[in-house]
Amino acid sequence: MKLALVFVGFIVLVVLGLPFSIQGDSSLTGAVQSFMQYGLTATGFLLSLLTIFMSRSLADELVGRQIFLLMTKPLPRWQYVAGKWVGITVLNTSFLFGSGLTIYVMVHYIKNTHPPIDEVFDQASLDKEVLVARHALPYQPPDFLRPAKQEYERNLEEGLYENTPEITARSETARLTKKYEARWRVVGPSEKRVFEFENVLCDRSTGKEVQIRYKTEVTRYPPDEVFRGLWMAGDAAKGTPVYRIPVRHVVGRFHGVRIPADAVAEDNTLTVFFSNENPFKDEPQYNNVIEFRKSNDLELLFVVGSFEWNLVRLLVLMLCKLMFLAAVALLLTTVFSFPVACLASFTIYVLAGTRSFILESCDFASADQAGMFTSPREFFIQLVMHLYHTVHWVIPDFGRYDAIESFVNGRNVGLVWVLQGVFWLVLVKTALVLGSAMLLFHRREVAEVSV
Repeated sequence: MKLALVFVGFIVLVVLGLPFSIQGDSSLTGAVQSFMQYGLTATGFLLSLLTIFMSRSLADELVGRQIFLLMTKPLPRWQYVAGKWVGITVLNTSFLFGSGLTIYVMVHYIKNTHPPIDEVFDQASLDKEVLVARHALPYQPPDFLRPAKQEYERNLEEGLYENTPEITARSETARLTKKYEARWRVVGPSEKRVFEFENVLCDRSTGKEVQIRYKTEVTRYPPDEVFRGLWMAGDAAKGTPVYRIPVRHVVGRFHGVRIPADAVAEDNTLTVFFSNENPFKDEPQYNNVIEFRKSNDLELLFVVGSFEWNLVRLLVLMLCKLMFLAAVALLLTTVFSFPVACLASFTIYVLAGTRSFILESCDFASADQAGMFTSPREFFIQLVMHLYHTVHWVIPDFGRYDAIESFVNGRNVGLVWVLQGVFWLVLVKTALVLGSAMLLFHRREVAEVSV
């Protein structure tokens, strides 16, 4: 189909043209990340459109009656539909992995030609934080349930709840637990906090690094909007060196602190201390109050794989979505004319990509504790939610399997993630939709028989 050549031309134009037009934040790392973000997103979108349009071959053979030559031969109709799907999938596989290989080559072209802002820091940021596959280990705060229960028991003995019978042990314990955690997350001037990570399965050899990624809320910060602090990593009791890392970080942004990997103990634990003090004695001292909010909890990042295999796993996830979309387009083409099938396929593609957004928007628009018949507005909102929940078991959530942002930020596209995509998108939902297409096409009357 000539249409396929047009889309391939667009993909080539995007992949080969973006490196010369996108600069990101002028840094080498920003240029590479911007290229990968736009290049992969555009490739996935264009191939999705191409997948929908390639289902036109079935409609063209019905309208042009070329299908008569096939139906008169001993060819089961299910094989005809399966062959169309396999053909579209093979083309998508070749286009997708060809685009991935081109993106890989262009990434290294940008790396070798784009001037870095800083020869050491910018280049190291690209090699150690982007062109890798890093696992993110979220920090688990201490369990404050025990002190909360103890305080509840003291309050109960003192009779503080006699005039509030509506307070239950469960709700009050939960409130006190949140109170203790909120206090722990606030670090006052000259105070310290200890963060302990377990199962840090990283390479501890010389020259390797792990990274703490965090964001804080700072009050009473200096006029230059930069807070000073001191990080210490390692545990001498476990035989690891202890590193002091003074930092100057802009308020209200995510920051990374690189730590030599030999600070991780042999039992795969890492102890990190944060001290709310200004280690730069020649600079003015400010009494900052720092809060580590739950919504921006600390993460420990360490390398678990290569950039190349991470790219391959990303492309497999993208292919799974294209395989499902091909089955949907063929199903609709077996029932409707191609213009109607094309519009319906694109609608399903949009719904699958925005499923989480639609559900969150409807939930936000709906009033709390409102019934379906409270008002015409509530009736419409909840009707949409019920209808969407009814079909969500067929229409997958593409956002759940969108790994582009993780890949661009050097996060690991895990094998478990990929296997989940293969199972749910291909083995379950694609098989269900493709089986329906075979059944409907088997019962469809291709031509009237006149005697």
